[in-house]
Amino acid sequence: MYDYPDELSHIPEDTIWDMININVAAVTIMSRMLIPELKKQKRGAIVNISSGSELQPIPYMAVYAATKRYVRCFSQAIERELAEHNITVQCVTPLFLVTKMNQYSDTVMKGGFLIPDVKSFTRSAVFTLGKSTETTGYWTHGLQYFFMKLSPEWLRIRIAHVMTRQLRLEYLTTHGKKV
Repeated sequence: MYDYPDELSHIPEDTIWDMININVAAVTIMSRMLIPELKKQKRGAIVNISSGSELQPIPYMAVYAATKRYVRCFSQAIERELAEHNITVQCVTPLFLVTKMNQYSDTVMKGGFLIPDVKSFTRSAVFTLGKSTETTGYWTHGLQYFFMKLSPEWLRIRIAHVMTRQLRLEYLTTHGKKV
């Protein structure tokens, strides 16, 4: 994953391949591996983790957002394929969480009402299995997602750009790097 939000030309090629391999290849191949066994059992569930980043392209996090959109599209497609086999495919789309992935930002890592820790998020998300094929997994994320979807994509892109530019600046300033 990204050390911090940055321009595509500054992201190491290995980091780009890691994101593609984790969010595209692994999700696809693992799902493919599970399906025959789930069909034999005539029931089951596949849970894929996307991100609120899938809502729009995100400047300074372009590859991550694109791979997370893939997870959502892929999950929706196989959910329809597998529904007749009594196999649930759920796509979980969290927004910001207090995780190592966000450690570049003290602001995000403080957590709070809108940014839960992993334990709180997981406890909430588990209860959505079997109830919904798409979920944010956490009630405040659901509210945020709903209101974001009301705005046009061009506006979401601009808002995302402002946010990631600010998070990038926070990281560079905190770590004494050239802006």
